[in-house]
Amino acid sequence: MKIAMMQPTFLPWQGFFGLVNAADLFIYLDDFQISIQSYHQRNRLFLNSDQVDWFTVPIKKSLSFGRPLNSAVINYELPWQKKILARIQHNYSKSIFYKEIYTLLESSMLQKHASLADLNISLINSVLLAMKWEKKTILSSQLTVTGDKSMRVLNILKKCDATQYFCAHGSFQYMYEERVFPVSGIETLFQDYLSTPYSQIGSTGQFFSNLSIWDALFNVGPEKTSQLIVAGSKHWKTWPEMVSNFEGQIIAP
Repeated sequence: MKIAMMQPTFLPWQGFFGLVNAADLFIYLDDFQISIQSYHQRNRLFLNSDQVDWFTVPIKKSLSFGRPLNSAVINYELPWQKKILARIQHNYSKSIFYKEIYTLLESSMLQKHASLADLNISLINSVLLAMKWEKKTILSSQLTVTGDKSMRVLNILKKCDATQYFCAHGSFQYMYEERVFPVSGIETLFQDYLSTPYSQIGSTGQFFSNLSIWDALFNVGPEKTSQLIVAGSKHWKTWPEMVSNFEGQIIAP
């Protein structure tokens, strides 16, 4: 069983969906702790011509700090939904696939969600629907697995009978330091995602990489965006490769 897992981020980049696509089962880590002012609650899109900026969901910090994503409380007292949608209308209304994609985005964005995890998962599922990807997903909160960080991840993998674990590249350092991985019987592979340039209505020349996937959806549509994700996900690094690169950086002068 090929497993990938990640905390549901806000308007995630293409690489997030590379993880989803690699797995037989993708697990939304909805009961893992929120990181304030991270990709959990913000991401980048065009703000003006040749200028990108953060699009952020405000949360009630006093009710969310140190809490899991499925308990993080969105601040609906602020007009953030109208602000984000207005900025997107301003910057993407002339894109080829605007009408089709904006309807999906607006439908999820204007709902009042119980938590930040609920909002993010709703938006992610909208992307999967647009690309016609039928993927098996579950919530980590449904698995009732305990443990801290790497041990909890391992326990999830064991509960799901994993034979391969597809990880985000940024997960390696803490996994290496905690010395839980690698483990016998589960091959651990790390994402080495390569963004492929595409036409961007917000750019007059240079390609702005690693933006929210919604930028590609507006500009080239769901089918082409799906192809970009597959093309960017061809290479995965093994545990030994990651160790070699990491330790080489440590000892380099």
